[in-house]
Amino acid sequence: MGIEILLAVYNGEPYLGDLLKSIEAQTRRDWRLVARDDGSTDGSRRVIESFAARDARFRLLEDGAERLGIEGNFARLLSRSTADYVMFCDHDDVWRPAKIEKTLALLQGLERTHGKARPLLAHTDLEVVDAGLNPLGASFWKYSRLDPERGASFNRLLMQNVVTGCAAMINGALRELVGAIPPEAVMHDWWLALAASAFGAIGFLQEPTILYRQHGANDVGARALGVESAAKIALDPGYVRRRLDLAYRQARKFNEIHGSRLPRERREVLEAFCGLNAMGPFQRRRTILRHGFLKTGFLKNLGLLAYA
Repeated sequence: MGIEILLAVYNGEPYLGDLLKSIEAQTRRDWRLVARDDGSTDGSRRVIESFAARDARFRLLEDGAERLGIEGNFARLLSRSTADYVMFCDHDDVWRPAKIEKTLALLQGLERTHGKARPLLAHTDLEVVDAGLNPLGASFWKYSRLDPERGASFNRLLMQNVVTGCAAMINGALRELVGAIPPEAVMHDWWLALAASAFGAIGFLQEPTILYRQHGANDVGARALGVESAAKIALDPGYVRRRLDLAYRQARKFNEIHGSRLPRERREVLEAFCGLNAMGPFQRRRTILRHGFLKTGFLKNLGLLAYA
């Protein structure tokens, strides 16, 4: 019951204290945090244990498993969750005081509209900061040129993720639908967004609720995309094809697990996406345009159509 925060940790000692203090300071108090350390070689476990010793809402999951990597760590935590509402937490960020309160209000608004039985996901913008929490960008979505509204459609989510896990909350219905996140998922947040878009709904708040720290060792970080840097990435054929291969692999697994339950139109869209890499160049590009398998931004789509 209640709100559960899932914290995946690996060598996060320099930042963990700031994060956990910011969660302690939340305006919403009825939460519990479950952390799983993925074999850290620093003092991460000691930091978590010190918070758990003084506040019963903090708990360290002991499962005896080997190192799982960031995706596997979050997947393991989610598989052990039983809460009505689930949030995800990176070890190096800082939460604004009303993060839980505002994200929960957004998600419960979705439940009033769609019903609690529908799989739902709510997420917010993020403020991008450096290692010392100095501002780099007031909006992660603008910083990385993402569109949380258009990008939440199922066809676009197959091609590009717009949901950042540490800024997201899901309801129990989405957790139950997803079950175990497979290793073919590019990231847990992308997989959850696909499931919510396919079977339920996604809501977003255009307000940062988190300081998204960039320190050079992030597993997944923010990129400031000016015209020059955006062009360099978007028009790199190797990068475009690597990202496509990951998206194809993920989509095929999603089709294998959930395809038979999808409404006919969405299943046709998913199957068309899964078949892209078997098509010739002309047919592939025509199918991308026909189904709107697009990213946010002209340059990204130019690179996609040039090198897909």
